[in-house]
Amino acid sequence: MQVRGRPVRFGVQLQAQRTSWGDFAAALRRLEELGFDTAWTFDHLLPFSGPDDGPAFETLTTLGAMAALTERIRIGVLVNGVLYRDPATLAKASALVDQISGGRLEFSLGAAWAEREFAAYGLPFPDIHERYVRLDETLQIVKSLWTETRTTFKGQYYSVNDAPCAPKPVQTPHPPIMVGGSGLGSLRMAAKHADSWNVQGPPAKVAERAGRLESLCQEIGRDFNDIELSWHGSIVVAPTHDAAMDEATAIARSHGNDGPGEGSVIGTPDEVIAGLRAFTDVGVSHWIVGIGHPFDTSSLELFQQEVAPALR
Repeated sequence: MQVRGRPVRFGVQLQAQRTSWGDFAAALRRLEELGFDTAWTFDHLLPFSGPDDGPAFETLTTLGAMAALTERIRIGVLVNGVLYRDPATLAKASALVDQISGGRLEFSLGAAWAEREFAAYGLPFPDIHERYVRLDETLQIVKSLWTETRTTFKGQYYSVNDAPCAPKPVQTPHPPIMVGGSGLGSLRMAAKHADSWNVQGPPAKVAERAGRLESLCQEIGRDFNDIELSWHGSIVVAPTHDAAMDEATAIARSHGNDGPGEGSVIGTPDEVIAGLRAFTDVGVSHWIVGIGHPFDTSSLELFQQEVAPALR
């Protein structure tokens, strides 16, 4: 099955919080064994929900280890936050991860949102307008460092002067770039820079935001079909509907929520297939399921056995 000319893909974000490295690594290996297309970590200094004193893995070291631990599955961060590191550091580190993985990096960037992390560590957290300007400047610098011999750039917030970047990424012209977020600023950045756009929420929201993204692409003369539409959220499949709802509720409560989030796809294999087809109808071809510790893969195993083949 193809959506907007693309084969469908299925990925999993292993939330790198309140877990051990051994458990995270074992779950990552299991995702590759199960045949998922992509595996993702997150970009946070603290757990993104609940108490702030649990483990949370540093992102770029985690991503490098993911590259070394796997052989086939594509890897990424859902999504890097623009405020956590300067553009040159991000470009250099990401290029090396692409080298380590043999060209399997899915690069991503968003405007960042977890304000409590910045307060805890004494880091600036500017308003959303500034964050979007920084996002635009960072993407310009990163792409240039990856593709040009030397880069000189002077922006409002970032600059580099006759800067090289070696080694370059394996992928040419560069690793695919994902922009995450559904706000107007994120959509503008996706239209300008992205190979993939990531969104959350139910199909109706995805359709409305995708329509806005298409209009923004038209405004700048870009083909909207050049951008993959990807979705991040909760997909829980079980032999019965009640069992799936119980599992989804338990997962939500472990994240500090009362119940599954808006747009979650929950149910029997047939119900989940129907739910995902509602997303293909609005152009989504890549789903990224978020799961937290303990990394119970039983639902993912059933997904790969009975849901994925119906949509491939």
